[in-house]
Amino acid sequence: MAMEQKTPQQAYMSRRERREHMRSERGSGSSGRSHGRMRRVLIWGGSIVAIVLIGWGMVRLSRNTTLPAQNGALSSPVSERDNIQGPADAPVTLVEYSDLQCPACAAFVPVIAKAVAEPELKGKVRLVYRYFPLSIHPNAQLASQAAAAAGLQGKFWDMHDLMFEKQDVWSPLSGRAARDAFVAYAEQIGLDKGKFLSDIDSGAVKDRVKTDLDSGTASGVNSTPSFFVNGVRMTHPQSYEEFKQNLINALNANK
Repeated sequence: MAMEQKTPQQAYMSRRERREHMRSERGSGSSGRSHGRMRRVLIWGGSIVAIVLIGWGMVRLSRNTTLPAQNGALSSPVSERDNIQGPADAPVTLVEYSDLQCPACAAFVPVIAKAVAEPELKGKVRLVYRYFPLSIHPNAQLASQAAAAAGLQGKFWDMHDLMFEKQDVWSPLSGRAARDAFVAYAEQIGLDKGKFLSDIDSGAVKDRVKTDLDSGTASGVNSTPSFFVNGVRMTHPQSYEEFKQNLINALNANK
């Protein structure tokens, strides 16, 4: 067993003094470790407090931010910039927020056409189409830009009808192949190809699509198709009759 080495100071201490000295040293080491632990606790505690304060501040900020949803009311009134079909003075205005790659939107195209052609509604409904491309559909944004570019040449509805008719064809295509398909559709409906190619990626067209998207978000739209009748959100209809009745009710309310 190794012999305990004594310092010169310890060599002149009595046994009782040496014991007291050793206890004192052990106490100092324990105190140092305690202080170290305390410092770590303070550092971690300070970090936690900082995180809590930042989180509280973010909650305060979010609570002070006005959310855009208008509780079922159309946030942006219809104007001349919209894609409109039907009499300007029609007693019923049907605004649709739609995604050109959305299968449900494609399914509603014949439903809308049939409803507005009904004897009691014919000539009394103004249709308004607004772009609402969903991020889950990879070609939806470009499709909206293609339709908006066609609109600059006065043929939005022609492109609208053809793109929904051919949705199963272009929807699964890659970005470049989808673009080529839209160019072919533009030529098919008689657009100036050069102008179409210039317009489809222009800032004006992208802003046009974004304006519709922002207005839909501000109106509480979160799915497509979403309809507003005379500025009021339509509960998603479960049948053709229910859809038609919504329009008839709006017509009767205006009499």
